[in-house]
Amino acid sequence: MANQTLVGGQLFIKEKVIIDLIYFTLQKHFPYIKPYNEWVKRVKSSLHRNEKNGITVIVEQNSLKIDVCVSILYGTDMRYLSKMIQKVIKTEIEHCTGFYVDRISIKIEDVHFDD
Repeated sequence: MANQTLVGGQLFIKEKVIIDLIYFTLQKHFPYIKPYNEWVKRVKSSLHRNEKNGITVIVEQNSLKIDVCVSILYGTDMRYLSKMIQKVIKTEIEHCTGFYVDRISIKIEDVHFDD
């Protein structure tokens, strides 16, 4: 659980809340990016407590390390999209939670086609 000392107490945020924030942030970029395969996500989520929807959050002293597995739309510039996703996630998490994001790793696990 991520915690931060405030003036009048402490702030505690579970990793699953941070994962949900990231997931909702990624949904804004549909159809260019989709969360990774549903079946694979369920298996990984059952094995790892801090993983859900292909997103893993590791809490350290005063920072967060985030791993995100995604599927991207065929024909999309992977480098540009990865950099943009990193920037958007970092901005959103730091703004909403006040925690410093140390690292965001993007894993492109699949390519999908426009339906």
